[in-house]
Amino acid sequence: MRMETASTLRDAVHVLVVRYCRARIGRRAGTYDTADAVAKNCCLAIVAGASDVPALLAFAYDVTRGHVDDFHRTAAELPNPLSGLPGQQREIMVLRSLVGLSADDTALVLGCSVQAVRLGQHRAMTALRPAPA
Repeated sequence: MRMETASTLRDAVHVLVVRYCRARIGRRAGTYDTADAVAKNCCLAIVAGASDVPALLAFAYDVTRGHVDDFHRTAAELPNPLSGLPGQQREIMVLRSLVGLSADDTALVLGCSVQAVRLGQHRAMTALRPAPA
């Protein structure tokens, strides 16, 4: 039973990590290979450090965000409409819209209130909306 739970948890975290990496890194040369390689490294780091962490989702996010940020510091940037958003709003949009986390889970991951997540998402959507013609 315990092994099944660990396997289910690992699979769930892996799906979220892959979605996050693909959303932040995107396709390079037509594939997600780079994003998937970063996601694999993130999952290995999460498994290595997860035994000491009470909030696994927040820990997984911190590890993954760090790896993706490191990748972006060393890679040539491609145009991304989210890159013009302030950091917290960009993270809210990635986690809510692309990874598929709920407002509650996003708040847990980012260490803020659910209201802050909803307000940040609203502001991000407003900023991304094209200006009226």
